[in-house]
Amino acid sequence: MRTTHTIGLLGITLALASGCLTEQRYMAPEGGGAWAIAVQPDTPPFFESEDGNLYIVEQRVEFEFREPTAEEAAELGNVAGVNIPYPTLPYVRRDDIEVQVDWTLSNVSDSTVTVSVTVNGINEFNEYNPGVQVIDEELVVDFAQWERTVLLDPGERRTGTIREEELDEVAVDLATVVNGVPNANQIVYFENQSFNDRRSMLYMPDVIPALTGVRIGIRSQGTDGDGNPIPVLLEFTVRIRDNREILVQGDDEPWPLPTPMLFGPADIPPPETP
Repeated sequence: MRTTHTIGLLGITLALASGCLTEQRYMAPEGGGAWAIAVQPDTPPFFESEDGNLYIVEQRVEFEFREPTAEEAAELGNVAGVNIPYPTLPYVRRDDIEVQVDWTLSNVSDSTVTVSVTVNGINEFNEYNPGVQVIDEELVVDFAQWERTVLLDPGERRTGTIREEELDEVAVDLATVVNGVPNANQIVYFENQSFNDRRSMLYMPDVIPALTGVRIGIRSQGTDGDGNPIPVLLEFTVRIRDNREILVQGDDEPWPLPTPMLFGPADIPPPETP
C-alpha cells in the first residue's frame, strides 16, 4: 500500500500559464519517507554468463488516481480515426501529470563498483521490460528507458534528479515502441529525443498516455574477491505535479487501473524475409 503526501511551501510552484498553484505531491511507501532498494552480497544474479553475472534490483511505484466521472469514462471509447495502439483512449494523458524523481546512490562497500540507475515506464496499457541476450558469446543488455552509469569509489555517494521533461520522454517512448517500431532500443535510448528523431516521429501515436507508474532499479555486474555482488544502496523519492486534479485525494479509494502488459525488444517480431 502506498501513501501520498503533499509537499509543504517549498514543494509548491506557481503555474504561470493558469495563474493558479499546482501542487507537487510525494508518492511514498507505506509509512512515508524515501523508497530504498539495494544490491546486497546475497542478491541472486538476474542473469549468469561467462562474462560475469548481471545483478538487477527494482522497485515498482504505481501512482493512484481518482475514479473517472461518467463523462470522462464515456469519452474513452471514442477512438474512431485516432492512431493509437490501444483499444480505448487513455484515462490519464501525457499532460495530466508531470513526474520527477530525486535519487541518491551509495557504495556501501570497500570496493570500487560501476553501477547503473535505471527507470522504465508504466502506463495504463503497457510496462516497458528490457531484457538481456547473448550475441556472439557476448552479454548484451537492452537499454532502459532512462539510465545513468556511474563509477563509485568505496563509500562514495552520488545524487541526481530525473527531471519532468526526461520522464515525459519516457512516456512518449513507451507509447511509441508499442506502435510498431522495428527497433525498440533505438527509440528508448536516453540520448535520442522523440521531438527531433524521425524514427520516433514515424510511429508516435496521436494520443500519449501519461505514466501511471515507474520501475526504478539498480543494474550492476561488479563482484568482490569472493564472487559476490558489491553492495550498493539506492534511495529515491517520486514527486508528481497534478495538472488535472486526477490523483486520488485524502482517504478516497484509488480507481483500479488495468494490469499493464509487459513489452520489450524481445516482443517485436523480426522483419519478414522476402
